[in-house]
Amino acid sequence: MIGVAALKRNVAWIITQDGILIGEQRPFGRVRKRMISSHDIADVRVRERFSYPVSFSLVFRLTSGDVLTSPPLPDITRVNETTAIVTGLLGLPDAAPVDNPLEAGNAEIILGSPVNPDFGRVIRMTVPVVAGLCALPFLIVFWIGDAELALGLLLPLGFLAAFALYRYAYRLAGSFWIIGRGEIRVERLALNGEPSAETIRAGDVAAIEVGEPDGEDRTCTISIRLHTGQTFRCPTKQDENGARALRAEIIRRLNAAPDAGTLSG
Repeated sequence: MIGVAALKRNVAWIITQDGILIGEQRPFGRVRKRMISSHDIADVRVRERFSYPVSFSLVFRLTSGDVLTSPPLPDITRVNETTAIVTGLLGLPDAAPVDNPLEAGNAEIILGSPVNPDFGRVIRMTVPVVAGLCALPFLIVFWIGDAELALGLLLPLGFLAAFALYRYAYRLAGSFWIIGRGEIRVERLALNGEPSAETIRAGDVAAIEVGEPDGEDRTCTISIRLHTGQTFRCPTKQDENGARALRAEIIRRLNAAPDAGTLSG
């Protein structure tokens, strides 16, 4: 881990009318700068990185034939707008817009995938089988008369856990958010497996928070806490910059009138 940290580099781009200033630094190393003149850039396009979470970068093709790829764009909700600003600064032809489900210009922002009742049914069918197999050794111990207190406690706890998993199996199918103007529609499955939908409006919200980054992939979850105490967690995760940009866009949309054509601050 120390070796990886020592080799990791920090890269920053500054784009102006004159070109692109690239700064690069490794730990304990000096900052190396490189200037790419706007006259040396032939065109630019947007590339979607199919990583987790998904991110977007700008790819510049130079007149020399070389290709430069920018760091991920920090504002995931304004990819096409940012690209237009960059091409305007550099005097380049407009880049083809990308299909970004989180784009602020979309009529609706979609988070997650439509819930699938089949996933909950599979879990419900699997839980009794797994619980029975796990309980078998305990039942054998009880049968031969060598049961200990620990085993006697673990068996009912195991059945309680299996019952809870069976009861809330359909909740594990996740949720599906549709963020429009003035409201958020949350679709998920009820405890009985039937589709249900709830609408969140600005007056219902007590706080919209970005959680701490995960230790492994450094992604964050957005949580919406209502005045009733109920909490909804975003079905998708973003990196820290993307999560904060998405949170800001959610706040703007909740504060906008349902039929507004523009976003309010």
